[in-house]
Amino acid sequence: MSAPKSKPKPKATVTACSIWRAIDVVGDVPVLLIMERAFLGTHRFEDFVEQTGVIRSVVSNRLKSLAEIGFLVKVATSHPNRFEYHLDEMGRGLFATALMILRWQHRWEPASRPYRIELFHAPCSRSTEPKPCCARCGEVIDARRVTWSAGPGRLQVAPSYSRRRMQTSAGSANRQGAMLLDSVIELFGDRWTTLIIRSCFMGLSRFGDIQQDTLIATNILSHRIERLLDQGIVKASAYSDAPPRYEYHLTEKGRDLYPVILALLEWGDRWFADKHGPPLLLKHQDCGRALKLDVVCSACGRTLKLEETAFRIISAPKRTKTPKSRARSGRK
Repeated sequence: MSAPKSKPKPKATVTACSIWRAIDVVGDVPVLLIMERAFLGTHRFEDFVEQTGVIRSVVSNRLKSLAEIGFLVKVATSHPNRFEYHLDEMGRGLFATALMILRWQHRWEPASRPYRIELFHAPCSRSTEPKPCCARCGEVIDARRVTWSAGPGRLQVAPSYSRRRMQTSAGSANRQGAMLLDSVIELFGDRWTTLIIRSCFMGLSRFGDIQQDTLIATNILSHRIERLLDQGIVKASAYSDAPPRYEYHLTEKGRDLYPVILALLEWGDRWFADKHGPPLLLKHQDCGRALKLDVVCSACGRTLKLEETAFRIISAPKRTKTPKSRARSGRK
């Protein structure tokens, strides 16, 4: 008599989140480099290759994928077999995310490159720094003043990931300064790092809780937490001595990434939420209403629109960098 067949082990699931869905598209350094250049006005394949420093085959693959999902539109030119790639509605919708990335880098890493990006706002004819404000009350958004509750699309799903390789320091060096938003692109170009930051904003701080929330392999999670500690985005605090155990909390620098996460979430809700609706509902405590991001001009207060802005690359004054103090870290 044959032994009864064992039931297949159920697949591990995670809670559905629009950020997961968004970074499955943009959580990739070549995609973010292409996005950066597209917002700066690049359209031709050869220009994307030259300006991003990414190898031709990868640029070709990413442009094809982005055109297939409607992020970019492929436009024929007067030259046979030559095309241009322009931002479609989906791609243009990431403008708020790009502005929040620019804001964070200006605030936290102004001395890490020999240039900076100046944003010009045509309606008021002034240089501007983008401000993340609540569209309901106009106040600048502080992550500590936002609460969340489960939305109609908060379901348990089995995660599915495309295979991507983490960018190495050698790969970054090969671009020879091609990136303008380099530090944040390296940060959000790694899917796992973005998910850890998202978990921290959800109130999770212990290794096991973050691992359960993200289903990241423990060795990958340990490595990414070490990177976040080195970058000053999270800090470690011991909650047990024997054995040593740590909690990981966002620093002020880390909390200031919230507008980037929020912009990604809203973009994911817009383009990738399923028929049930958004997985999360956010509430702004300052006005008691549903939170919606409005990126406004620091000079005139009007909403910044892609067609009303221009970028200019200018040399930045040299500044002396102060050495970082390394926070104590521990895996669990």
